[in-house]
Parts: sequence; structure tokens; C-alpha cells
Amino acid sequence: MQLLGQQTINGIALGMVFALFAMGFSLVIANLSVFHVAHAAVFSWGAVFAWDLTDRFGLPLVVALPGAALLAGVLNVLCYFVLIRHLDSRRDKELAAFISSVGGGIILTELISKHLNYVTVRLPDGLFPIRSWRVWGLQISSIQLLIVGVAGVTVVLLGLLMTRTQIGREVRAVAYDRELASMLGVGATSVSALVFFLSGVLAGVAAVLIALAFSQIDSRQGNAYLVLALTAMVLGGFGSVKGVVVGGLVVGLASSYTTAYLSSGYRNVVIFGLLMLVLVVRPQGLFAVPSSEIRV
Repeated sequence: MQLLGQQTINGIALGMVFALFAMGFSLVIANLSVFHVAHAAVFSWGAVFAWDLTDRFGLPLVVALPGAALLAGVLNVLCYFVLIRHLDSRRDKELAAFISSVGGGIILTELISKHLNYVTVRLPDGLFPIRSWRVWGLQISSIQLLIVGVAGVTVVLLGLLMTRTQIGREVRAVAYDRELASMLGVGATSVSALVFFLSGVLAGVAAVLIALAFSQIDSRQGNAYLVLALTAMVLGGFGSVKGVVVGGLVVGLASSYTTAYLSSGYRNVVIFGLLMLVLVVRPQGLFAVPSSEIRV
């Protein structure tokens, strides 16, 4: 039972990171119906930005984390205007945007490799005090508390932004009907740029937390997490913030339990097997949003 409890704690921390990453990806899909593959490279750049700010410029984590997130957001906005925005007039814009995003992701990944001189780097030692406590026989680390705390606050702030502000109402209106929102005076392009910025910020926060937890940064780490984030999004139900969080936790727990009780080699088998099961039993996901509602 102690092993089960310990892996549950590990899975919750990991799942919150998956949820952050998946939420950013879900925002873009809801807004533009675009499969933004370059989101994985933006995630990787978020970790690289954190490394640059801390290792090269000596900034503390309290500055580097929001700084890296903001830089990742700006990078994602550039991806929107360079890779996707000019394709809006095409009849096959979704497919064209997907192909363009794939190409952009490859370029961004190679730029990271060049920037890091084709090596794996890590955040400086002592950047965050690593401590642990024994609670009912279970070990809880300061890194895990940081991950859950930062991810939880970020999710709450995003939820408040989307439901309690004019900006959030405009984002949801564009997601529901882009043409109608434009006719009513909503700047669809500006809203899409904002969505890409928020998506990049979420990816940046998730990347820094992962870099702190696993102490390594490389050019392709975003690819594996993109697949897991997509799984979390599908499991939870597209369009539901609560669903994405629950989906991320399910994926995190499944990953943690599989690694502990079977082998890390079976992790993807178990996760995707679970995904297939949910798609068969409940194709709309665990927390589906009715099609008549605005989905973001």
C-alpha cells in the first residue's frame, strides 16, 4: 500500500504537467481547428529559455519561470503568424496548417539542437531548494509541491480568464463561430494570436516544471509529452477544462503505476490501451461538452 500511495503522489504531480500542456493544445484546436504540431517544439523552447535565463544570465527561478513562459508565448504567436495565419483563405486550410506546423516544428527543433550544441543540458544546481517530508510513511518533495501548486494556480487563473472576463468571452465566441464573431465586431485574428500566446505560456510553464523535476533539457523532449498531452485531452473530453485536468491526472497516474508495477517500457502500451478503451466505451471522453455550448 505504501508503494501505491507513493506512486499516486508521483502520478498526480506528473499528471498536472500533462494537463497544462494538453490545455494549451486544446485551446488552439478549439479556436482554429488546427493540429498545431509545433506546440511540442514550443514546449522544448520553454525549457531552453529557462536554462538560458538561469544558467547564462543567473536569474532566480521566481523570475526565470514566468520569463520562460512569456517567451514561449511570444514564440507561439510568431508560429501563428508565420505558419498558420496566411493560410486562412485556403479551402484546405486545416490540412495546410497542419503540414505547415509540422515543418515549423522541425525547424524549431533543429534550432534548439544548434543552440544547445547537440547536447543535453540541465538547470543549475540549487535553483530550487530540494527537500522532502515523510507524511504517513509517504515521501513528498518540494518539487512535487511546486508542480502541483504552480499548475493548480495556472489552471484556476485560466479558468477565470475564460469565464469571467471580456477577453474570455471573445475567445469562446470565436471558438464557437469564427465568422459570426467577426461580424459582431470581434477581432478574430487578435483573438487567435492571444490564444496562441496563452497556449505557449501554458507549454512554457509545463516545460520548466518538467525540467526541474527531471533535470534534463534536450531538443526533442516535447515530442513525447505532446503525445501524452493529446491522450489526456481525448480522455477528458475535448472542450472541457475540467476534463483536460482529469485526463492529465489519469495519464499521469497510469504512467506512474505502470513504471512502478510493470516497467517503463510498458508505459505507452498501458496509456494507449486505456485511451482505446475509453474511445470504445465513451468516444466523447469522460467529460464531454455538449456541441451546443461554446467550447474552450
